[in-house]
Amino acid sequence: MMLESYKRQIYNCGRCGYCLGGYLDHICPSRFIGGFESATARGRMLIARALLERKLNYSQELVSVLFKCFLCGACDVKCSQAAKIKVTEITKAMRAEAIEAGVILEKLIPAAKILSESRNIYGKPSAERASLTCSYSKKNRSSDLLYFPGCVITFRFPEIAQNTIQLLKVAGVDFILLGEDEWCCGNPFLSMGMLKEAERFALHNIGAIRRKGVKTVLTSCAGCYRVLSQDYPKIFGGELPFKVMHVTRFLNQLVNEGSLKLKRTKYGKVTYHDPCEIGRYGGIYDEPREVIQSVPNLKLVEMNKSRDNSWCCGGGGSVNIVHTNLAFSVSALRIKQAQETGAKVLVTACPTCLQMLELASKRTGAKIHVIDIASLVLDAIKT
Repeated sequence: MMLESYKRQIYNCGRCGYCLGGYLDHICPSRFIGGFESATARGRMLIARALLERKLNYSQELVSVLFKCFLCGACDVKCSQAAKIKVTEITKAMRAEAIEAGVILEKLIPAAKILSESRNIYGKPSAERASLTCSYSKKNRSSDLLYFPGCVITFRFPEIAQNTIQLLKVAGVDFILLGEDEWCCGNPFLSMGMLKEAERFALHNIGAIRRKGVKTVLTSCAGCYRVLSQDYPKIFGGELPFKVMHVTRFLNQLVNEGSLKLKRTKYGKVTYHDPCEIGRYGGIYDEPREVIQSVPNLKLVEMNKSRDNSWCCGGGGSVNIVHTNLAFSVSALRIKQAQETGAKVLVTACPTCLQMLELASKRTGAKIHVIDIASLVLDAIKT
């Protein structure tokens, strides 16, 4: 039983309420929108305790509650300070145990089937991944750097990959891509609790990357970054034969060394949304801000909730598949927080965040433009 390995942490929860925050500083987006105790960290620890004590069994109703968690890690920041409890890890363990018990939510089945068969979340043929490779690199070329765009960028926002590739070219950075050999990083399977499928995808990608002989894997996707840098070593059973970098760190490095010279842009006042998976999970807060502040005429204004206190975009934890309205409500609230800064542009560094926030902006009629950081940097070079 996976929960057994977290037993001490689960019983460490003293229901102090630190995970709730105060009236003016709500911690959990799900709890703020829905108001249910089961959405809080302490509520989920009660569920975990009841499962350990056999007072509860996995059921459709129970698992549906577990999928109201965005796995954003906001409560982890508080609970790690108060009692060293890894709330999101325990939540993922419960989801995985539910799968082992044969309890899977019906809404997850089509998404899991598409991902398993097509190796991407959109059901697109793998050959479409090769279009990025064909437009840039020659066959059988080698490099120390491999660019791993990820599913959302390749199939939903290819312009992010194209802009990133253009920036690498301008900076004189040589790189390669996996093309058709790139599979989804496995993040959706991990959030759904389907660990065997996640392992299958991870081992494929690790093998494909190793065969390229690269030293560094660069990705523009926050989810891919977290999975490759944190989950893959666990699956691989040790240190990976390559390091993983998020594009924000790489761009900051290129700007600092003078390989990318930024000029003025058409944007004035901007705000930045911290993706959970590079922020709270990866500690990448300063680099994207330094890149933004390197553009001469830009003014960066912070939202009330930023850095490790940032609000989720609504796209985490597969909540948008199971509880669509809840996910949209969280996205819409984040857009409202961005508007309150007076900025006309919201910059982020994650394609899922871009997708959720762009949709929320359109649906709410908000007058704020959502862009990826690579688009911002490229605009500052072209101007």
